[in-house]
Amino acid sequence: MKTYVEQALKLRKWVTIGHHIPGRIRLKYKLGIVAQLASFRKSDIEKVVASIPAFTSYTVNNATGSIVIEYDYSIVKYQSIDELFSESEQIAERACYAIAQQLNLNGERS
Repeated sequence: MKTYVEQALKLRKWVTIGHHIPGRIRLKYKLGIVAQLASFRKSDIEKVVASIPAFTSYTVNNATGSIVIEYDYSIVKYQSIDELFSESEQIAERACYAIAQQLNLNGERS
């Protein structure tokens, strides 16, 4: 569980919400990260996204500077995903735990 939270919080530092509808969110790389993308491999970003069990599929596109993520909105609440990418560290952390609860991950140890 702790690993999921750490990975989700790491991802949110790299991106902002570009567009969000229930079940699908487009994240845009933050301007500061674009300059640093040369030091990140696409596989590093994919590894973080893939490690978050709320996300069912994703596409990382360095050419457009975005990540499109799909999730099951019948399980994970739209508001929780929005809050996960909040500018507030506290709100994002609470959202991580809310998503874990929605996915029944609270009993897992990671």
